[in-house]
Amino acid sequence: MDDQKLKKKDKCILRALLADGRRSYSELGRHCGVSRQIALEHVRKLAAAGIIRGFSVSLDAEKLGFAFQAYTLIIAKPERHLREQLYAFLRESTHVRRIQLLFGRFDFFLELLFRDKNEMTAFLQELQAFEAVERTETFIVNQTIKDKPEDAFLGFLDQ
Repeated sequence: MDDQKLKKKDKCILRALLADGRRSYSELGRHCGVSRQIALEHVRKLAAAGIIRGFSVSLDAEKLGFAFQAYTLIIAKPERHLREQLYAFLRESTHVRRIQLLFGRFDFFLELLFRDKNEMTAFLQELQAFEAVERTETFIVNQTIKDKPEDAFLGFLDQ
């Protein structure tokens, strides 16, 4: 299912779930003008198509004690066997929220969370010790002005 095939009801359901993922199927149905059963069928169809990947809760990192949010860019050596060890380390690390492969000067983009400066320093030293890592550049977040990842989707769903 691509964006061209999303029906008005599908878009309505997605907007409603983005606003409040805890809505019941009855509430979704009422909001979008369909029955509870039709709302459930639409959600199942959207999930089967991979448009809905799951339901989760959004946590406030600072209130949970994660005072340091950082972004790290990595330039890695091209040898695949060296990168495999790095991949495993990054996937298993509880500090890594997101790993993205890039085109361009850098190879990886990491979104990271830490409780304090010492925890961040230890992680970065461990990261830089990998033979696959040629260079890193880390940016520590000073302040988050906007954290609304759903906004990009809402703009599309309003079309």
